[in-house]
Amino acid sequence: MPPAQLHAGTTAVGHSPRLSPAKVQRLRNLLSPYDTVIVPGLHGSGPDHWQTRWQIALASRRVIQKDWAEPIYESWVTGLEKTLRTCRRPVLFIAHSLGAVLVARWAQGQGGRGIAGAFLVAPADVETSTAPERNRIHGFHPLPRTPLPFPATLVASRNDNWLAFARAEDLAAAWQASLVDAGASGHIGGTSGLGAWDAGLDRLTRFVRALPDGTCRRPTPA
Repeated sequence: MPPAQLHAGTTAVGHSPRLSPAKVQRLRNLLSPYDTVIVPGLHGSGPDHWQTRWQIALASRRVIQKDWAEPIYESWVTGLEKTLRTCRRPVLFIAHSLGAVLVARWAQGQGGRGIAGAFLVAPADVETSTAPERNRIHGFHPLPRTPLPFPATLVASRNDNWLAFARAEDLAAAWQASLVDAGASGHIGGTSGLGAWDAGLDRLTRFVRALPDGTCRRPTPA
C-alpha cells in the first residue's frame, strides 16, 4: 500500500440537510461491486447522523451491537462479524469514532480477507482522549500501530476532543492510510452540524474510485 498522505487544504464541512441525488446515484454505481457496511461508534448513530442517512441512501448494511452505551471489545467484534457473515461481495467499511477503532483492531488479526477498504471517520483515541466519556472506551485499548491490510482513508477534525489532529496524523502513518483534514468540525458526528455530510460523500467517492479492482476475495464464513 502507498505511504500515508496528507491531502492539501481542508474539506468543507457546512451543514448539508440532504444529499445530492445525482451524487448518491453515481456513488451507488461505484459501490455496486461491494457490500457497504456502516460501523457506528459509542451510543450508535441516531436518525440524524450522517451514517444513518448514508445507510439509507446507499442501501448499506449496518452493524448492530447489544450494548451501545457500555462497549465491550469482544462483544463488539461478535456484532461486527455477525454482519460480515451476511456479506457476499468484498466489504467496504464506513466507520465512525469507536467503530473505526473496532475495524482497525479487528483487521490486525484477520489479514484483510474479503475487505476492499475502510473509510474511517474520527477514530476515538482510546489512549489519550480528553472526552468526558473516555472511560467507557478503555476496553478498546491499545490502538493498533501496524499497517492495515487493506486500503484506508482516515478523516480527522482539527478540534475533536476524541482525537487530537496530531494523533490522527500518527495513526494515519502507522496504518498507512491517507489522511483527510476536515477542518474544525468537532467529532464529525451527529452534533457537529454536518447534516447528511455531502462533503464527506465526495471524499468517500474519491476513495472508492481509487480502490484497486479484483484484489479481494469473498469473506470466509465464520
